[in-house]
Amino acid sequence: MASLPILNKLSARSGLAKKSAALDKASIISIAKRSALNESCADSHVAINGVEDEVPWHAISTAEEVCDELAVSSSTGLSAAEAERRFKDFGPNLLTPPKKRSFLEKVWSQLNNVLIWLLFAAAIVEGALQSWAEFGLVLGVIVINTAIGLIQEGKAEKAADAIKAMLSPNAVVLRDGERRTIPADQLVPGDLVKLKSGDKVPADLRLLQATNLQVQEAMLTGESVPVSKHLHAAPPAASLGDRRCMCYSATAVVSGQAQGVVVATGDSAEIGQINKMVNTVENIKNNLIHQLEILGRWLAVLVAVIAVIAFLLAMLYVGLNFQGAFESAVSIAVAIIPEGLPAMVTIVLAIGTTVMAKNNAIIRQLPAVETLGSLTVICSDKTGTLTKNEMSAVQVRTAANVFHVQGVGYAPEGIITCENGGPLRDDQMTGLQQMLRGVVLCNDSVLQKATDNSLGKGGKVIYKPLGAPTEVSLLTLGEKAGLKGKAVQQSAPRVASVPFESEHRVGMLAIAAVVSYA
Repeated sequence: MASLPILNKLSARSGLAKKSAALDKASIISIAKRSALNESCADSHVAINGVEDEVPWHAISTAEEVCDELAVSSSTGLSAAEAERRFKDFGPNLLTPPKKRSFLEKVWSQLNNVLIWLLFAAAIVEGALQSWAEFGLVLGVIVINTAIGLIQEGKAEKAADAIKAMLSPNAVVLRDGERRTIPADQLVPGDLVKLKSGDKVPADLRLLQATNLQVQEAMLTGESVPVSKHLHAAPPAASLGDRRCMCYSATAVVSGQAQGVVVATGDSAEIGQINKMVNTVENIKNNLIHQLEILGRWLAVLVAVIAVIAFLLAMLYVGLNFQGAFESAVSIAVAIIPEGLPAMVTIVLAIGTTVMAKNNAIIRQLPAVETLGSLTVICSDKTGTLTKNEMSAVQVRTAANVFHVQGVGYAPEGIITCENGGPLRDDQMTGLQQMLRGVVLCNDSVLQKATDNSLGKGGKVIYKPLGAPTEVSLLTLGEKAGLKGKAVQQSAPRVASVPFESEHRVGMLAIAAVVSYA
């Protein structure tokens, strides 16, 4: 977000660091009502942490009160002039990107490692002894290690940038009483946003209207099933998953329609807090680095003691001159230093990093491989947290047959077989397709085909679900049976539907008719 005087002033007064553009509720209201423009802020509307006991957005009793707080009409929305004024004050609805490190800083981060310093020490010793083959080998290990680290760090940065792809590119808003489609980064607090099935929520919203609205919030709460939304206020201390009157930026609308008022954008939104935490993670030394540092210190002490003893014995007992005794002490010291150890550890870690990369796990620093290898138990509070939140149809039962479906995930890969494992007859496939045709038509979800280029060009083909996991799995089943979802839906356009309502326990019914003209 833009670094503006008002934002800096409000951030400073509310105890926030200037590097963060996140604003609390009172600061957002102040800017929206222009009271923050007063230098003295005499109305004391700018909150100071711990001083003002403000009611969070989800706890305000009615949606009209939320609109009053943000000085916006719930029927016409903001005017174009007011939206422009707020955009200048709040800045764009974007996440603050992390500070980019220069190439030299990246190289230094790869070299500033106890393993690398041990390799440098070994290279110096080999060079002093004119063992040029060993000298070149050690330097080669350092160069290869640094190159692998830089490549992996570049891939990790691309993967970290994927959080930006979670944000919606466009938003449908109500301004001057008219519906408009604008870039999502132009949203400001007070905007009225329209939502429908398949949309990504472009900012944090307090709902004003909702009809059978279900939102997928797994990326925020870990819940694997969509959450039903309503307009009733939640208690002030309600957790994120229990704020049913709110929709949060980067979550996806699975079904239904809604209208909400923007209460937070950019870094002030919940996704902005996650982005801030990701960008401020501190690096700590893992067990491997800690143990190697201890080994290095003890080796240094041991080598120094033995070298001094060898020097004294060579001079006093053997009778060598100073130069001869010194060369003997250095030779013994070099023989003690395990110069092959850091090279071997580095090579093993590099191999581990490469193997992890092939399995879509990107590691910035080589020692992190040892940490992952040391894990024995991963504790999680929910099943959906560790799963991919994907569903697959594995069996189809008709009145006459039972069919087995091969393949896992949303990619339409796998065949459908009879109960005995044999292929389907033509009449069986025709009957199955007739049944699945209704499944595809009575479906509000979408299965999108795309190419994953996050790890470079020429990525593999992936299938992105948009909607409820159950419905998407049925679209995949239809694809496996030879039914192209888009073609089937275009051949029989929907003319009416009855959305699913949990209180009625009635599934969605769709009426489709083939349109023909004489």
